[in-house]
Amino acid sequence: MTIKGVSDMIRLPRLGKIRLGVKEENEAGISYPVPTDYFVCPPEVQEVYGERPARLDIIIPAEDDEMWCHQYYRQYSRTRGLVCKGDGETCRRMIDRKTGDIANRDTKEYVWKEMDCTGRECPDYHGKKCQETMNLQFLLPRVPGLGVWQIDTGSVNSIRNINDNAAMLRAVCERVSWIPLTLTLEPKEVINPDDGKKKVVRCLNLRHEKGLLELLSAR
Repeated sequence: MTIKGVSDMIRLPRLGKIRLGVKEENEAGISYPVPTDYFVCPPEVQEVYGERPARLDIIIPAEDDEMWCHQYYRQYSRTRGLVCKGDGETCRRMIDRKTGDIANRDTKEYVWKEMDCTGRECPDYHGKKCQETMNLQFLLPRVPGLGVWQIDTGSVNSIRNINDNAAMLRAVCERVSWIPLTLTLEPKEVINPDDGKKKVVRCLNLRHEKGLLELLSAR
């Protein structure tokens, strides 16, 4: 027997987060994110991979995508945290009971409402308040501890890469979980949507370092 709403809600224990950038300050003392060409890791991961690894040995712990690579349009507030989460069709939004607008720091009472999600057509998306976000969770078998590590990315290229890599793995092995993989941060040339010029960005990829025959044997 299980307790509905408690025992049937299984979450992977998280050991920590790995980041894809660092924060720097401008002359006015305002901090802003700067992407790196390496994984920004906590000390226990650095002990195994060094200070600036661009490759990590990983294992995907589950087949359910919601458990290891859930991805949605997300909007956050500095004071409220997550205030809207959608999939391009429907969203769940924190609404101020008094104003009917999205909750902010002045909100006294709020309610979560199911609403239409217009994705990239949403005014909040155009205002850069909302973006696509993937929460990638995986095991690091060479690092001590039983649990997952998490990387959050808003890069559409990284999200597409992970989805494409997972689809290929499933086509070959009929699964993605419990296969030794390498998570990489690789350069990719893209078109900057702001000015139409080419630029190089770093994107996530799932790689299998050995031959196809060995991968087929993992089925």
